[in-house]
Amino acid sequence: MCKLFNEYFWQIMTLLIVKTKILELQTMRIENLLWILLLLFCTISCVDKYMPELDKYENLLVVDGLLTNGSDPIVVRLSIASPVNNEKFIPVGGGGLFITDDNQVMVQHLLETVPGTYKAADTSFRGQVGKGYQLHINLPNGQSYISDVCRLNAPAPIDSVFGILESPDNSENDNDFPGIQFYVENHSEVNDSCYYLWRLSETYKYRSDFDIDYTWEGEFIPYPDPDSLRTCWRTTKVDEILFASTKYLGPTAINQFPLHFVSTATKRLSIKYSVLVKQLSISEGTFNFYNAIKEQNIEQGDMWAQQPFQILGNMHDANNPDKPVLGYFIVAGTTEKRIFVDRPPLEFYYDICPPDFDLRFIEFEPEGSWPIYIDDIMFLGWAMADERVCFDCRLEGGSLSAPEFWE
Repeated sequence: MCKLFNEYFWQIMTLLIVKTKILELQTMRIENLLWILLLLFCTISCVDKYMPELDKYENLLVVDGLLTNGSDPIVVRLSIASPVNNEKFIPVGGGGLFITDDNQVMVQHLLETVPGTYKAADTSFRGQVGKGYQLHINLPNGQSYISDVCRLNAPAPIDSVFGILESPDNSENDNDFPGIQFYVENHSEVNDSCYYLWRLSETYKYRSDFDIDYTWEGEFIPYPDPDSLRTCWRTTKVDEILFASTKYLGPTAINQFPLHFVSTATKRLSIKYSVLVKQLSISEGTFNFYNAIKEQNIEQGDMWAQQPFQILGNMHDANNPDKPVLGYFIVAGTTEKRIFVDRPPLEFYYDICPPDFDLRFIEFEPEGSWPIYIDDIMFLGWAMADERVCFDCRLEGGSLSAPEFWE
């Protein structure tokens, strides 16, 4: 299509020029017309779609590993790269994994706990600041992989984690609702800790919309504990990739670095919210790896973006150095800080279950839908809802038990 368009365009241009020569009408007006047509061609001419050859990056080993001096145990996850148009997690089991120090002495063996996930056999083992560590992987098919020797940098203290109320008018987030923007501040007492990666997990308390005062199971039965399924706590990971560097800054400190934004469009801030910030003092190589991922994601919408490719980390095929291995084995010093935030003085916009006060036909509901939960709403009467999630907070992903750290 593009080739045919170009041929027709240049045929028209040639005829115009020939006709101009014949009539000797090379006036400013016709010259302007020719320039306009040329500019039009540059603007609307077709661009053939480029389909990168990513087949060579399919069925490759993907490594996601972390070793720190903190309380979290060593975890390494192995999987197989899936096709771009059919992304899925394909675990790699049966591997023999161990870690050596910078003297090539084995310091820890890893055991497979669930398919594709390996943890330290000694759960008390922690990395030591200043030491180097290398991950070794031996798979059942005979293939072996190793990481670079990675030094564990000294952790930098977190000075504070705090939230600021922000609205769409003054927030840099692409969010239509007000909420809380969280920030972190730190400082480093050593010169080599100038690259940081933050991993966050959030826990929040919330409630379902209705109590359970009665159930319908062929008849109305009083519910013994109406509030028992209404209050839950849910913990999830924050998916954002957050990293920064102070290498080219004067003082080795991070001031008011934006973490994540929580809006009032969900129940997360509705009662009490907590965020745990884990700060990793990473190497320059780890920083460059995540920075490359960020740049590629940003540039995909750009007209002049670089063509997509798989970003390689610090893992290598022991027998074939030219064969790509995806992922990264992170070795880093770590510190963490948790804060709690009460419900902010903002208007909330999450959906609330609409009550149905018409119970005339409840006796025709099939037994497969029993029990049907019913709430006795003050001054309004008995009501039910189409979904059990309106009564049972566990169906929103939470637990009825508060975590041990909860205030």
